[in-house]
Amino acid sequence: MSETLPSIIYLLNQTGQALRSRLEGQFRCLNMTGIQFTILGLLDRYSGLSSAELARRFFVTPQTMNQIVAGMLKRGLIERSISEDNRRILHMTLSPAGRETLKQGTAIAEQVEAEALKWMAPEATEQLRQQLRVLLRQLRTNGPTPHPLPETDEITTDGDGADSDPDKETAL
Repeated sequence: MSETLPSIIYLLNQTGQALRSRLEGQFRCLNMTGIQFTILGLLDRYSGLSSAELARRFFVTPQTMNQIVAGMLKRGLIERSISEDNRRILHMTLSPAGRETLKQGTAIAEQVEAEALKWMAPEATEQLRQQLRVLLRQLRTNGPTPHPLPETDEITTDGDGADSDPDKETAL
């Protein structure tokens, strides 16, 4: 009987879940979740997003995103302002506290990544990064659902950020 190898989709998913679990554990010291970290990263890159835009990005209901945003507002990580074009839309930006939390979270994420990949030679790590970037670009370009954030010439975010450069993404 031949052994069935695990699919790449399975391995990518399991790897993502393991890394997410490590990040979540490390983010506890900042009283932050992975999704909050990703939101901070998106707002850093795309200041002025609305809660509805974030909900579409994370494939959650607007009500769920509003709960997440409410917690971040209460902690002073983000600020909201009324849209000049439509008073029902509230645009979000990072507060100074949010910017500092993002900076600390980014240091944690970089440390987790370095620890996870320390067994790989730098050339192999860069090759993996490039292959994953190509895969991500292909999936975003040919996927069934268009990405809701602005297109750029780069692969753009986090982290998860939308249509962003995975090298600069703070998404989980």
